[in-house]
Amino acid sequence: MKTQFSLNFFSRVLFLTLLWGLFMTRFATVQVKSAEAIITDFVNSYKAKVSEEKAEIFGIQVQGEGGGEWYVLVEPGRNVTLHPGMPPQPTFCFTMDLATLKKIQEKEINVLTAMGKARASDKAPADIIFMEGFNPTPEVFGKILPVPFHFFTIGTPEFIPFGEKFSRFVHGGNMVLFYYETGLQTAWAQIKKGMVINKDVKDQVNPFPSLAIGIKGKAKAKLGEKTYSLEEGMAVYIPAGMTHQVWNESDEPAECILIMFGKGS
Repeated sequence: MKTQFSLNFFSRVLFLTLLWGLFMTRFATVQVKSAEAIITDFVNSYKAKVSEEKAEIFGIQVQGEGGGEWYVLVEPGRNVTLHPGMPPQPTFCFTMDLATLKKIQEKEINVLTAMGKARASDKAPADIIFMEGFNPTPEVFGKILPVPFHFFTIGTPEFIPFGEKFSRFVHGGNMVLFYYETGLQTAWAQIKKGMVINKDVKDQVNPFPSLAIGIKGKAKAKLGEKTYSLEEGMAVYIPAGMTHQVWNESDEPAECILIMFGKGS
């Protein structure tokens, strides 16, 4: 009986040890996934989204430890390939560190939210830069705008989780940017007690109209010279050129969907 007990005991120990080893190997593989492997996942997803005739080239810089430089080449026929180094011709590049790249891959934040800024001079976890010699016209820049969303969002159709845990503090509130293209910017905003959207007078006027759709709570909005209440189930159209500032005085967070559209957006 003692011999049988010992064999069973050690068999269980050996089985558990092997199981733990497999788990740790899998865990380690996930933890150490390289920047190139992550970008390759995005490349493979992007192939299904480009048109048959699309041709473009752009770079990706992953800064700091574990980083590097690559470029994505899109050729007609949905031929999308990844190459080491900077692009061989002047173009646009996305830049971020490995931690941000992993968060985007794991859907902890989407790339547009990571790139979100109140002003061009602000720092953000991810950014877009132009190589020397590349000066895009407004028409070319308009074609660039949708690229980060489609490239860094895995799968089709493309789902965008939103809420406080997916947001960044931008413009004075918690923001999740949804989608940008020429003439359209969309976002979710959360305003907690004490937060003020567009606190600085320099940020209070847009050259394009906006639509703010209240989906939760209540906020105060100064539009022009008057103050109004923006509540759940209410939308407000803010014309181009109108000063606007929004804040929350209540304990419940206020949330809204923002749609900015028209020329200049």
